[in-house]
Amino acid sequence: MSHTPRTILVVAPFMHRPGHYATYPVDLARGFTANGARVTLVHPFPTAAEPGLTSDLETVCLQDGHASFGRIMTFLWPRLIRHPIRLCLAWLILHTRPGSFDLVYWTDLEPDNQQSSWPMGLAAWLGLYRHRTAFTEHYNFSWSRHRWQRLLRLDRVRLRHLELFVHSRQLLDWIRLNMRWQNKGHYLPWGLWPDPASEEDRASCRAALDIPADARVLLVFGMQAIRRKNIDTLAEALRELPLPAPLFVLFVGKRVGHEPHPFDEPALATKANLHVRHEEAFVANERVKLYFAAADAVWAYYGDFQGASGVFAQAIAHARLPICAAASESGELCRSHGIGLPTPTDDVAGVRTVIRRFLSMDRGEQARLEAATQGAAQVMSWTNITRGILDIVFADPSGGSPDTPPDRPRRT
Repeated sequence: MSHTPRTILVVAPFMHRPGHYATYPVDLARGFTANGARVTLVHPFPTAAEPGLTSDLETVCLQDGHASFGRIMTFLWPRLIRHPIRLCLAWLILHTRPGSFDLVYWTDLEPDNQQSSWPMGLAAWLGLYRHRTAFTEHYNFSWSRHRWQRLLRLDRVRLRHLELFVHSRQLLDWIRLNMRWQNKGHYLPWGLWPDPASEEDRASCRAALDIPADARVLLVFGMQAIRRKNIDTLAEALRELPLPAPLFVLFVGKRVGHEPHPFDEPALATKANLHVRHEEAFVANERVKLYFAAADAVWAYYGDFQGASGVFAQAIAHARLPICAAASESGELCRSHGIGLPTPTDDVAGVRTVIRRFLSMDRGEQARLEAATQGAAQVMSWTNITRGILDIVFADPSGGSPDTPPDRPRRT
């Protein structure tokens, strides 16, 4: 008997913004597809994703077709154009029928504004919105702004018909505390696409970047926000640390703001054995692996940030060692998989100790850590993470669904 593939609509209200807003929906859609689902990706405005990123997906851009959606949508368009969530919701109510999709998955609601899911919750209560629905929460709930919803237990109205997923256990715990709803939501790690870099890749990519084969290479990748990415902490740790061998620090990604770069200071610019490269521009997708493959470790130390950053995930995907905070999601993943170089939070001396270990690490120890990282990447693949989502959403009601799924979804 043939199995009918599940039909899934991935709704990305903010796909016109850069960063995870544009890439996360694509990763989810491809993960669901890898599990045999038939997926459509809908977004209100032209995507900020790199050209070609969505070329193999079935997509609907509401702006491109809103004139053909009928008079009601034409009337609503100028009134909702500043409200992407309501715009997508209106399209769903007016132009999809209950049962046309097995699952509607919303990738983002507004940052730090839990009120943005109320229209969806109310539409579900009124019977206007009748889809099995799940969404990802990426952000903290404000304790003070959420006060009345917490005290009056209004989240049970707001989220009664919505399945909640969070990619950080600590963040999920905080959201549950804010809502006074201790069994709501599910944790799964942030996914990645495994693409391990070999020793041959390391050698060829270093040659392409004119970096000596025997140097130690630390990559600082992504948006170059000096304080938010704790680049100033890295500078302070290196300032007083003797370097017995060459260390190349690669800053790759667009500079954010106008903060002075600490590695431009004379003490670091002239430091013996320290070589600093700045490539502060947008990095095309096809060049990303070049930098990760050339590196020995990746700076993903973001202090007490509750989630696991995209750079952290990319380091694991390419089998490179993340230097990250020992706290929160990244620290927990490092401990559970035996990977990375977790570092005490807000402790420059501790950061210096970890960097010293990194600089003195022999190739055998590095190879063992990279092998463990490669194994973790397989476990954390988007194929496994989306399978975990599907297992929870479509769990047999007679058997029940665990409140928190296993930390490690099945390997592909």
